[in-house]
Amino acid sequence: MLHFGTDGQGSGNNLDMFETMKIACLIQGGIHENEPRISAKDVIKMATINGAKLLGLDQKVGSIEVGKDADIILVDIEENLDNIKMVPNLNEIANLVYNTNGKNVQTTIVKGNILMENRQIKNINLNEIIEKCKKII
Repeated sequence: MLHFGTDGQGSGNNLDMFETMKIACLIQGGIHENEPRISAKDVIKMATINGAKLLGLDQKVGSIEVGKDADIILVDIEENLDNIKMVPNLNEIANLVYNTNGKNVQTTIVKGNILMENRQIKNINLNEIIEKCKKII
């Protein structure tokens, strides 16, 4: 079972799981040259259900099923000039892996609670958190 994740600032310094998925697909092709690459569908499994299985949490998270926690992100893959990397969108799964980044996440839901909606973080004072982070350095 293959899996991966971003576990801290040492993981490329941006914690962007989309970038990690893209690199996993691209590096596989670079290392093995003409051999088949990991598919975009397989890399999404690596980032979701396989990670949950590794942690022994696959009965609670990792896929969208009745009875599991509603941990979901909604990603903007609309074809328009503001989202030009999505044009043309010939394969939505491949486009999600190769052309998306964290900035495309529009809504985040954890255990059924909306934490961010339409890119607006709810229930926290973002400026206060930024100021606290600056004081740590």
